[in-house]
Amino acid sequence: MNPVSLKRVLFAVALFGLWSAAAGAQAQSTLYYDSAIPQVSFAAAEIRSALSGRGGGLSEHGLAELPKASGQTVFVLASGADATNTAAKALGIDAPKPAGVQAYAIRRIVRGGRTTIAVFGADAAGTMYGGLDVAEAVRFGTLDRLADADCAPHIEKRGIKFNVPLDVRTPSYSDNSDAAQANIPEMWSFDFWREFIDELARNRFNVLTLWNLHPFPSLVKVPEYPDVALDDVMRTRVPMDDTYSHSGSDMVRPELLADVEVVKRMTIGEKIRFWRDVMQYAHDRGIEVYWFTWNIFTFGAEGKYGITPSRDNPTTLDYFRASVREMVLTYPLLA
Repeated sequence: MNPVSLKRVLFAVALFGLWSAAAGAQAQSTLYYDSAIPQVSFAAAEIRSALSGRGGGLSEHGLAELPKASGQTVFVLASGADATNTAAKALGIDAPKPAGVQAYAIRRIVRGGRTTIAVFGADAAGTMYGGLDVAEAVRFGTLDRLADADCAPHIEKRGIKFNVPLDVRTPSYSDNSDAAQANIPEMWSFDFWREFIDELARNRFNVLTLWNLHPFPSLVKVPEYPDVALDDVMRTRVPMDDTYSHSGSDMVRPELLADVEVVKRMTIGEKIRFWRDVMQYAHDRGIEVYWFTWNIFTFGAEGKYGITPSRDNPTTLDYFRASVREMVLTYPLLA
C-alpha cells in the first residue's frame, strides 16, 4: 500500500471512530432526579447498575435540567406533588396524582425517536419503588414492555421478624446455638446491615423488627443505672446443647460467662452511634425499625442496683421505664 492510500485508510478509520463515539453518546441513556433524596438516589443507583450490567451508559442530571433532556432513552424520577407537576410540564403531559403513601405512577412517552420513562411518586418511598420497577425492567430486558401504571401498596407495612444476637450477655430467644454465637459479630458489622437493608428495599419490605430478650444494656446508657451499660461485644466459647428452657429464663448460664471472648472492642457510645447509623440507613431506604422485647428478662443487668427478674420488684420496673425512655431519646428514628 502506498503512503497516500495508507493515509486515506487511517483518516477513514479515525472518522469512523469519531462517528461511532458520537452515535454512542447520542444513544446513551440519561437520568433526571433529585440526588438529595436518599430513597430516590438508591433507585437511581439501581437503574445505573442495571444499565451497566447490560453494557449501557448513563448520564445523570438534576430535575432542573429536564427541559434540556437529550439521549435516546430518558429516565425521570420525581418525588412529591411539586416535582411531579414541574417534571410533567417539562415532558408535556398531564401530571399524574398518585394517592397515598408509597404510591407512584409510571408514564411512558415516545416522541421524536426518544423514549422517556417517568416515575412520579407521592412521596420518596413511592418514587423509590417506581424506580426499582424501572431498574428491574432494564435488568430483565423488558423495558420496551414497561407500560403506563398507577400503583399503590396492597399492604402498607411489610416487614420481617429478626432475632438479634447482640451479645452472650444480652441474648435473643434463639441464641442457645453455635450458629447464633457465630452471628454475634455480624450484628455489629455495618457491611452486613448495608447489604441486608438494601435487599429488604429491593424486595419492597418497609418494616424491620429486631427482637431481643433484653437489649437495653447493649443499646443505651441509662443515667440512673450507668453500670448496666455494656462495653465491648462478647460471645461464649462454651459449646451449646439442647437442655435450654424454651421459656428463655436460662439463656445466660454462669458457665457461658466463665469462658467468653471479645469479638469487637466498642464503648457503649460507639454502640449507640452504630445503631443510629443502622437506623438512618434503613430510614434512607424507606424502612422503619422497631425493637421488641419479651416479658421481663434482666440479662446483663441482674444483680446491679437491686435489679432482679421479679415483676414485683419496683426497682426492676423503674429500670425498665428508664430504659424505654432512653431508647426513645437516644434513637429518634426508632419506630
